[in-house]
Amino acid sequence: MVTRSTLRLALVGFIILISLSTLIGGCDRVTRRSPSGKPSQRLRSAKRDTSVVLVATIARALNHLPEEVVLDLAPPVPILDDSKSADSNEVLATLNVTPAVPDGPFNYLEVPKGNANFRTLGVQPEDVVRYFINYDQESLKHGFEELGYFELPVRRLDVNNQQNALIVEGGLNAPILFPARIEIWRFSDKRTNEIHIRLDRYFQSPKKRIAWEPSPDENALELLEERANQWLRNRKADPEWQPDPLLLTLPEQFRDSKTILARKISPIELSEGTFDKAEIRQLQQAIWLRDISHWAKGGSVDDLQRAETLFDWTVRNIQLDPPEGSRLVHQPWQALMYGHGTAEHRAWVFAELCRQQQLDVVMLAVVTGEKTDEKTDAPAQWWLPALLSDGQLYLFDTQLGVPIPGAELGSVATLDWFLKGLPGSAKVLEIGEFTYQPFGEVRVVEARVIATPLQLSRRAELLQAALEGDNFVVLAADCRVVEKELQKNQAISRVALWPLPFQLILDERSMDAKQRLLAAQRFLVFAQRPRLWKARVLHFQGNKDVPQEQRNDPLATPNLGHAQATRLYQDPHVRPPDALLRGIADAKREIYVRAKSDASYWIGLLSYDLGKYKPAEDWLARRTLEATPEGFWSPGARYNLARTYEARNELSEAIQLLRADDSPQRHGNLLRARRLEKAMEAQSATE
Repeated sequence: MVTRSTLRLALVGFIILISLSTLIGGCDRVTRRSPSGKPSQRLRSAKRDTSVVLVATIARALNHLPEEVVLDLAPPVPILDDSKSADSNEVLATLNVTPAVPDGPFNYLEVPKGNANFRTLGVQPEDVVRYFINYDQESLKHGFEELGYFELPVRRLDVNNQQNALIVEGGLNAPILFPARIEIWRFSDKRTNEIHIRLDRYFQSPKKRIAWEPSPDENALELLEERANQWLRNRKADPEWQPDPLLLTLPEQFRDSKTILARKISPIELSEGTFDKAEIRQLQQAIWLRDISHWAKGGSVDDLQRAETLFDWTVRNIQLDPPEGSRLVHQPWQALMYGHGTAEHRAWVFAELCRQQQLDVVMLAVVTGEKTDEKTDAPAQWWLPALLSDGQLYLFDTQLGVPIPGAELGSVATLDWFLKGLPGSAKVLEIGEFTYQPFGEVRVVEARVIATPLQLSRRAELLQAALEGDNFVVLAADCRVVEKELQKNQAISRVALWPLPFQLILDERSMDAKQRLLAAQRFLVFAQRPRLWKARVLHFQGNKDVPQEQRNDPLATPNLGHAQATRLYQDPHVRPPDALLRGIADAKREIYVRAKSDASYWIGLLSYDLGKYKPAEDWLARRTLEATPEGFWSPGARYNLARTYEARNELSEAIQLLRADDSPQRHGNLLRARRLEKAMEAQSATE
């Protein structure tokens, strides 16, 4: 579906191309007629005008991505199954090499019984063969063990046996000599068909896939990539530009290997590279983070207050995974969209939210071992994120889900105070079976500056500088300024880049078949339920006033993203009635049930953010916890329900929920329950 905004972008692009052709074509004629130099000035001016138009186009695209979500998908239909075969019996097929290509892949599918009728039924390229083979090592290797069948796109019918033989895309790594049942399905909607082909290609060659997720707005992202690189090509090279020296602090294997990571952080790529699909997704991520930070910070004014509110939003909205993680989350945008992640993912999201508010958050790591005044070669272990403000480092623990408490009630500890106060300062974090000794016997702390290859590149700097006013978004990492401030802090022994963002680039491309299957199945919920994706993006966007340039337009209206998100979360396509779900086939029902569960939970979170505590209680308690008591969202629902009771001053109910928690955040929840108990005691004392 082509939206109005897409057509507008395409029209602008067409006008730009026509303008450039006219300018360049006319320039030669004018130059020959007058060597005075004025034509070249006009050409430079035209290029500047073109850049302005392109930047405006890029800014509009970034700010209006929710409008580009394609919502309409047609369900797949069977072209060939048992009922449609020539004899109304099962269609059994083998898979081998194509007869004319004996050294080729195993991609020749043939029906020995001759009851397929491929040509008669109109089987065509990009239809999908569902191949029901037995579980074996081949199945395990390809990651289809949980589906029960392979999905192999049709390339073409065999010219010599069009009724009963065809060539499939890719094929398998071994022949299937014993005939197994097949079906052929057609995804009549082009978008649905493309989704399945993309996922199949991701299974077959994951290392070659960058930004493989077929999101409902990816057509707009592709157009945005084209526009961004068109704008970038108009920028002059800067021979004086140098990569950040902190890159040299990354582990040697990141810099010296021949992997995609080594190329991404090479000087030539950082200086002269272009935007790729993964980086365009990171631009979208920056917009999400910018918009969330604007409304989630509430009325906080100073640096620490803003950091506290953004930390609280992160803890409530990113459900904590166990320390080993799920391998589904590798980037902040995934943690945001999926709503869960490890303590490190939480810390990264928190830091990026703060970055959009011009706040510097760094990661702290500790070196354990024998105490020494000399530099140690022992590896540093990640500890927690810290806000750098006025020379102090304020500590926030994303595993506990609470800031480290300072000396005064309600304050946030600084690193200096925490180090000087050990062991007393850590004592307040001990409860029940839980202690808090992140250092062991040594107090050597390293600071890790947060940046990605894109944030360290010149193209990010240039685009950030070109976006102004309401369109401004932080895209680049100013590591030099942060490093200079950190070096003034005597508690910091060393400053380096945080290696996790770089390591996760490699991890995402080294996922095994089972992990890729789980990742694809998780994303399939958003791909097949695009209203859920759009609701999520509008949830992030929030409510926006009329843009500055439209405030003289009496017909201009504010963007009520939260109201639109609430409606879409409750759309019957996202939350169908239970009676309808019971009548859906098992494989399809799983996607519907997951989408409904996601939407119910996220409405509860959004209701809390909007101060609608009674609806929040209903969505979290009745529609999430009662509907699926041991469901995926149970830990987050219990915590956020406790926070809802707390906001309504129903402290005993909140304490009961927090004490009963057995999630990875149990330690922090017990600490919160103890704090609420003290608040109840203080209330009782004043009554």
